[in-house]
Formats: sequence, C-alpha cells, structure tokens
Amino acid sequence: MILYALILRSRDILPLTSTTNYHCSNGESAIDLKLINKIVKSVLKTTDIPKNKCFLRTTDKTYYFLPCLNIICMAMCIPSYPQVLAYSFLEELAGEFTKKYDRFKVEQALRPYNLIEFDTTIHPIQQMYNKPQQLTSRINLAEITRDITLDPPQEVFIVEETSKNNIHTPQVIPPTVRVGPLPTLEPLSFIDKTSLTFTICLIIHSIVIVMDTWRSWTTEDDESLDTGWLHFCSILFRLAQMYVLTHKQMYRWKKGWTLFLVLLGIDWFLYFNDDLWQVILVYFITTLTHTCILRRKIAIKLPQYQI
Repeated sequence: MILYALILRSRDILPLTSTTNYHCSNGESAIDLKLINKIVKSVLKTTDIPKNKCFLRTTDKTYYFLPCLNIICMAMCIPSYPQVLAYSFLEELAGEFTKKYDRFKVEQALRPYNLIEFDTTIHPIQQMYNKPQQLTSRINLAEITRDITLDPPQEVFIVEETSKNNIHTPQVIPPTVRVGPLPTLEPLSFIDKTSLTFTICLIIHSIVIVMDTWRSWTTEDDESLDTGWLHFCSILFRLAQMYVLTHKQMYRWKKGWTLFLVLLGIDWFLYFNDDLWQVILVYFITTLTHTCILRRKIAIKLPQYQI
C-alpha cells in the first residue's frame, strides 16, 4: 500500500504539498517527517533525479521518485507494493497537479507546503491505488509495464554514517552497475561454442569409461576402479566448468581458475600413460574452455530510454 505522497519543486527541492493523513497496518498514526525529508533530500541532491526516475529501498519502506516538468513526485510504499502501480500512481498524481497548477504558480511558492490544499486530490487517488482490484478498468498495466521496461528506474542505495555526536545521518550511494535491467554476459561466440562442444565430447568419453567400469566393478581390477572414479570426478568438474562459462555469477574468475587447476591434475592422472597427442588434446580443450571463461565479460548494453 501507499503510505505517504509528497510533491516537491525540482529547482530547490521545496516541498509543495503532501498527504496529511498517514496510516499503516500496524496502527501507527504519525510518521517521522524529519527522517523522510532527510532521506528525500539526500536522494534528490545526490542523484540526477531531476532528469531520471529512481527508487530507494530501506528495511521497511520503498521510496519512488518521478520527475515531471518542474516538480518531483514521491511515494513511500511498503516493500511488497508493485512498482508498476507505484509509478502509475505518481504519473496520475503529476497529471492532476499540473492541470491544477501551472508553472508560474509553482515557481511563485515561497514557503514549504504552500499548495497543501492539493491534499484533497491526493487522498482519493491514494485510497484508490491502495485497492488495486478497483484499478483494472482505469489503468493499462501492460502499457505501464512496457514503459518501465523501456525506461527503467535506477536504484539508489543508502547507508547510515554516525557523526561525532552519535547522530545517524543517511548517506545516499548513487547507482553504479544496478541501473535498469540486471547485467548479463556477452553472447556466446564461435570459440565459446566450439569449446563447449569439445568439452561435451570429453564428458561423453568419460561417461562411456565410467559405465564400463560400473559393469566390471565386481572384478578385482583396482586400477580400473580408480580410473572410473577419476573419470566420474572429471565429468562433474567439466559440467561445472561449462556452467561457469555459460552463466553469470559471482567470483567467476576464482571458480574458473579452481576448476582449471583441478582438471589439470585429474587429466594428468588419467592420460599420462596415453599417447602424447591425446594428452595434448585433452589439455588443449581444458585450457580453451578456461580461456573462454576469462574472456567472456559482462555485456555493455545501455537501456533503451524513450525520448
């Protein structure tokens, strides 16, 4: 649900109007306006919010910001409230405000909350959006979702720093990587697909040997049994190497080097008695896959913003 709404002047972050009634499910009847204003000003002064919409997550609230002409609309919601409905609420709020007050009226405001009478318009819109089942005939969720996908809001982060007087001050960290859609890896190149094909061939070869070892596990050929276990381990590590190559995850380089060194040791014990060309081929495939892991980076793709 939407807990609080605020409209500010973008030029100097002067609050023009806001909701005058506040309530939530735990029975609170008042909010910490000083803390909210401190957080809002920290976000607006630190980020490029007059040009871009953004949102801020805290432990128990989510703040959404939407710039429109010479004003900025803010909605404070519970964390589970849908982002689509929050921005739809802000767009409708901004539309109603700009219809009632022109640019000259906004620039003429000298004191905070000089247009507080607009609360009578905010309240029914807020009540309507707090009951989403009544909105199906009023808003086009598909269109709003498409707009957010094409012009994704940027997320900012906030930390608390303690001053000398042991006072906690919110500090906003501007977005760096987490802007728009989550980052993905570059598309698989021809070399990447070739290394995956060679690795699959080695896995199939190891599976055949493991199956032969399984059929003869009752024999007393201890060396064959040990070789079967090593081939089984190589299957697991090569599957992990393929997963690291094809999926984005944390510590890709560390995982890639760990798998590479382990596979080099396993390959040595498995193939050091074979022909030299087999040893070179296996080591070449293992090294090629590891090189592909190191060279495949995060795709640099900017969001397609609407102009």
